[in-house]
Amino acid sequence: MKAPAVGADLIPGVRWRWVDEALWVLDKSAGVSVLADRTGAPSLHEALKAWQDGEARRPRPRIVHRIDKDTSGLLLVALNAEMERTLGAAFETRSIGKWYLAQASAPLPGDARRGAERHRITLPLRPGRKGRMRVAGPREAIQHRAQGGLWVHEVPPALEQPGGQSALTVARHLGGERYLVRLHTGRTHQIRVHFAWLGAPLKGDPRYGRPDDAAQHASRLGLHCHALLLPEIADGISRPRRFTSPLPKDFPSDALAT
Repeated sequence: MKAPAVGADLIPGVRWRWVDEALWVLDKSAGVSVLADRTGAPSLHEALKAWQDGEARRPRPRIVHRIDKDTSGLLLVALNAEMERTLGAAFETRSIGKWYLAQASAPLPGDARRGAERHRITLPLRPGRKGRMRVAGPREAIQHRAQGGLWVHEVPPALEQPGGQSALTVARHLGGERYLVRLHTGRTHQIRVHFAWLGAPLKGDPRYGRPDDAAQHASRLGLHCHALLLPEIADGISRPRRFTSPLPKDFPSDALAT
């Protein structure tokens, strides 16, 4: 098998960040689909299949960490069944750390009033209409309370609606309307829904924001998978546990963000 070169492109918009015998870490641009969609544009899944065919390799590399088409950043690809099981179990037990950079179109509640540096968002999520997700509770029922330097945003249990799944997002204010976000659960569109329901939809996100709002205008979604922290994996291969992706040049910004 010919080893891919770190820094080389798998397809336009997808680059190898780490390569060894069991694991690839890929870095994708916004606008590249992980799975094939109706546009017919190249997808990561098809690219991996073409690479497998070209290298006559078995088994096929397996994507174990997906991010939205409009989100940029890191993905994990397992090259054997053992690594696929190990990473799958680690995601199930939430022992893989995931950090995103998010550019909102407005501050989260509490930033302006108290200068809070961190937000703990525990709004449960459930499927909504037309493939969207929504908070399992009335928007007006969301409560915001200060707890030291932390703001907590939650729906009281008595007002939660049926069918909601627990979802925990922790965001650290970086200045302006930019946040470093750690996902403790991995619900569909979790960061996008949590920010939108708190009145701070991400820039460039018409699905959960207001497309006619000038504050949201951006050439791409303001969400980037910036860092992944893996647990110890005892497979005899020496690799770093933390992988990072620099912020892309096309990432939205505001005047105050650093």
